[in-house]
Amino acid sequence: MYIVSLRTKAWLILALTIITALLAWPRESDLLKAVGLKNANLQVKQGLDLQGGAHLVFKADDAELNKLNQADREKAMTALIDVIQKRANPAGTSEITVQRQGNDRVIVELPGVQNVSEAVDKIGKTAQLTILEIDPSTQQPAETGITGKDVEKAEVSFSQSSQPVVSLQLKGDAIKKFGDLTTRLNKTNGQLVTLLDDRVVFGPASVSSPITDGRAQLEGNFGSIAEARTVADQITAGALPIPVTLVEERTVGPTLGRESIAKSIVAGIIGLTVVAAFMILYYRLAGLFAVGALVIYTLLTLTIYKLSGLTPYSIVLTLAGTAGFILSIGMAVDANILVFERMKEELRSGKNYVSALESAFDRAWTSIRDSNVATIITCVILYFFSGTALIKGFAVTLGLGVLISMFTAIVVSRTMLRLSLRYSWGRKPGFYGVKASEVQQS
Repeated sequence: MYIVSLRTKAWLILALTIITALLAWPRESDLLKAVGLKNANLQVKQGLDLQGGAHLVFKADDAELNKLNQADREKAMTALIDVIQKRANPAGTSEITVQRQGNDRVIVELPGVQNVSEAVDKIGKTAQLTILEIDPSTQQPAETGITGKDVEKAEVSFSQSSQPVVSLQLKGDAIKKFGDLTTRLNKTNGQLVTLLDDRVVFGPASVSSPITDGRAQLEGNFGSIAEARTVADQITAGALPIPVTLVEERTVGPTLGRESIAKSIVAGIIGLTVVAAFMILYYRLAGLFAVGALVIYTLLTLTIYKLSGLTPYSIVLTLAGTAGFILSIGMAVDANILVFERMKEELRSGKNYVSALESAFDRAWTSIRDSNVATIITCVILYFFSGTALIKGFAVTLGLGVLISMFTAIVVSRTMLRLSLRYSWGRKPGFYGVKASEVQQS
């Protein structure tokens, strides 16, 4: 049963290597088209420092700021940055930079953006949602007291006629207030109309039945899914606490990107070559397996970067993220070194190869686990408490790299070593950096 399980693992690792190698290949789209996936296009998304993008500067309205004292002005600017951040980066994973400049300006950097005007509209609109009722006798609109502040979340969905709509989920007291309102309008044949920055996004429409669960739909005025998603993001993020005006707009090229990434690749190749040579020369066969696991680690990481682009939580690679990726490679080698050194000690103590291998992994595991968990905790803290997207990107790539490196170091390397010990050629002291005279085995 053990041999079958081991061979199954080996075949699964081989299959994983082949699949990730195909997906990580720079021209993987050609390979995918060859198997019938013509629209497939997987690419590692790059940040502003690697691919360029848009640089926008918004200025807060002076008249509104002058109405506030210094403390309230600071709170308003902080809230403004928070809302812009949510609008520009709803998922929180893109390498979008939102930062304050001076007393009344906010800088927004959008990597790889192509439609700058659409981005400006999405970020800079006030997005004040207001729900009004229309009296059936006078046909005059009246305030209901329900606004965008009462919306917990807004999502894009589709109506029965397959048209894009924005679904709202109200919160708190607004659920009962909206239920009472729709119940009354249903009896009096009144109508509802919803405005977003004084633009009608729904209605006027009659209420066919009371809505008591706080769920509402805005439909009929969205020309595309993108337009509906923009409205949903704006409502979820909330209205801008202060009106803003776009005062600077420019498209920027890669700042340090191409030159720096080229140097980083060269440095990375040199470093990995030296590390691989050291591992093979010092640990022999075990070092060769460690290098093989390192190759699988690289392929698997690049594949995850590419596949993440198909989700709302795409990983965007920047120079800082590249540093996190390379750092995690070193940590993967560290795990193998701990295991191999422990295995050498076990062999010198007189244990046979299989027992030495299993004991080495078991005893080294706690050290590997604890050090990597500490790193992951640091990454979590950096992600949730850092103020910039660059640091978050570093935290994501490093944390993901640590998790993958644990898999390759513990599962892949262990499986390779277990397989080698099934054969006589794999049971030689010199293959593990141990002298024959140091091994005391019966």
